[in-house]
Amino acid sequence: MHWTMIWGIVFRWLHVATAATVVGAVFFVRVVVPGGLRGLDEASARQAMLNLRRGLKLLIHVGIALLLISGTFNFVTGRHKYAAPGVAPLGQILIGTHLLLALVVFALALLILSGGQPPRWGRKAMTIKLILLFLTIGAASSVKWICEHPSLSAASAGRGE
Repeated sequence: MHWTMIWGIVFRWLHVATAATVVGAVFFVRVVVPGGLRGLDEASARQAMLNLRRGLKLLIHVGIALLLISGTFNFVTGRHKYAAPGVAPLGQILIGTHLLLALVVFALALLILSGGQPPRWGRKAMTIKLILLFLTIGAASSVKWICEHPSLSAASAGRGE
């Protein structure tokens, strides 16, 4: 097996596993935790969220770094696929959308987690972040499908479908 192939597999796996972990953590904190804190008094629930927030900060910061590193590697080694016949321009638009959404999500995550206390608008921002994460994954999976099926993509584009 060639080293480029090995590194490609490692970085693809790292990218997907990190994205799954980050999405799962955001989903857990936004959807599951609030229900679990309902039975606690306000001071205890707030302290529990602050304790949970510390761990989430570490996970998100490391996750952003790993996604940037693995995403850059994956893009640089696979960029020729996005310009291939049957893939361009839709593949290029979707990869750009994926990148733009990811950068918005990173910025939003850093804003939500900055400082010692969560912002007042943090719950709404986490909901928006979760939606944007799913859209980011949708763009990435669409690019992957188009790159794997360029003849189908080109045929559909040619018929105006």
